[in-house]
Amino acid sequence: MTPASVGSPTTSTPTTTPPAPQPPVTHQGHPRDRVCDGALSWDTNPKRQVASPITPEISNVRAATHHACDRVVFDVNGLGRVGYLARYVPRVHADPSDQPTRVAGDAALQVTIQAPDFADSGHQPWRTPWQLGQRLAGGQHTLREVRFAGSFEHVTTFAVGVRAKRPFRVLVVGDTGSHVTHVVVDIAHEPPPTRSG
Repeated sequence: MTPASVGSPTTSTPTTTPPAPQPPVTHQGHPRDRVCDGALSWDTNPKRQVASPITPEISNVRAATHHACDRVVFDVNGLGRVGYLARYVPRVHADPSDQPTRVAGDAALQVTIQAPDFADSGHQPWRTPWQLGQRLAGGQHTLREVRFAGSFEHVTTFAVGVRAKRPFRVLVVGDTGSHVTHVVVDIAHEPPPTRSG
């Protein structure tokens, strides 16, 4: 309580505008990041959405760190139902060569999306097509890196290297404004250590 607030005269004019709501604050004093709410309820089981392969291509891969998870986003041009399979595997194999795709980390998620990459579409002629094993994103808290593992018959595979086998989820989000579908893979961070006493 400040000195000015002690013994204020009763004739002062009350404030008519309520104070602006403040964002929730974490234990570290930073605004709460709600992207990964519920991360403790995720599991490590395979995640799948069944759909036929589509012709719109995967045009971009990006990653970011949030309060409780790391997020990988695969941008698919166009809107619609996009099929995928994401699962932990001992080693990611490239499609169609079946060659192992090395990826950093102690665990590997193989993410297969039922859409082609942009190499043969002709929509982005200024870009160099992804090369097998090329690093596309990475360097986050739990996510180590994402590497291209091939595209064949409108199905594209990615190797996602994770620091350790962590729970994850997959979301498919349509962005009608930009006419893009985002296939989102969220990987939970390790929980903070519990303090005894």
